[in-house]
Amino acid sequence: MAFAIGPYCVDKPVILAPMAGVTDLPFRRLCHDLGAGLVVSEMVTSDVRLWNSTKSRHRLIHDAEVSPRSVQIAGGDPQMMAEAAQQNVELGAQIIDINMGCPAKKVCNKAAGSALLKDEALVREILESVVNSVSVPVTLKIRTGWSLDQKNGLAIAKMAEDIGIQALAIHGRTRECKFQGQVEYDTIAEIKHHLSIPIFANGDIKDAQSAKFVKDYTKADGIMIGRAAQGRPWIFREINHYLETNELLTPPLYLR
Repeated sequence: MAFAIGPYCVDKPVILAPMAGVTDLPFRRLCHDLGAGLVVSEMVTSDVRLWNSTKSRHRLIHDAEVSPRSVQIAGGDPQMMAEAAQQNVELGAQIIDINMGCPAKKVCNKAAGSALLKDEALVREILESVVNSVSVPVTLKIRTGWSLDQKNGLAIAKMAEDIGIQALAIHGRTRECKFQGQVEYDTIAEIKHHLSIPIFANGDIKDAQSAKFVKDYTKADGIMIGRAAQGRPWIFREINHYLETNELLTPPLYLR
């Protein structure tokens, strides 16, 4: 069940999603120790003028990361995104992840995160700018579209692969849906069918059984876990075990 992102082989198909204020370095290391095949940093703003804040400085320490070190950046200006990618690589990042999936108002109001999905020309500029600015693999996280009337996830995904994005995570809702309503696993499956790069399915995966269902249904290369890992980082070990054996792992002793 291994897959590759550039020169890096990820041997476990369960990935920790980046979550601002949650997936700090100690939490990422814990999740990796408990079975996450890849962990991604908290989102870092592409505006390097803001990197002097205490919060940003803590997010920019990459040398203690588990390898491969994947750092997520967010912003809406192609040149600033390229500069942020370059500086993170200089600080030790081995993979740059671009956020076009966050539905938070404070991110979307700055024309970043999933707000970018309604401007495909700008998406192309940002992806080309970042991919061409660094020598490390660049990955991308998106949603299925901006709104239920504008579900352009497949078009964005094809564009991303053509530009050189080397793996794609998809949250199966539009930006408009935020975290409400049914997850569109059909859309994730359709995107997987049309692309050859690794695809990660994300959205409402809360335990080993739902992880196996989503992986089998979408044929995704990996499962991305976000909120379900909060307070339960051993979920990665549980999912890996269930995917390999079709048997549920005994819960940790202190939960029985």
